[in-house]
Amino acid sequence: MTIKKAIPAEIYNDQGDMVRIEFHDGSGEHIIDAVWDEHDEQTSENRIAFRDWAYRTLMQKGYKVDK
Repeated sequence: MTIKKAIPAEIYNDQGDMVRIEFHDGSGEHIIDAVWDEHDEQTSENRIAFRDWAYRTLMQKGYKVDK
């Protein structure tokens, strides 16, 4: 199985709240967006957990996430 590269880009709104993480491959093609649950509090701990979840999800789909 070939491991594909996924490059994350964190997207924030005007208030500084995380909205989503966009993932693209090495050639710039869009893979998927991990969307923040607006009911979750915007804390450092929650953002760390969200990143971990999003990266783990991509890794389970065969991607290596460039952090």
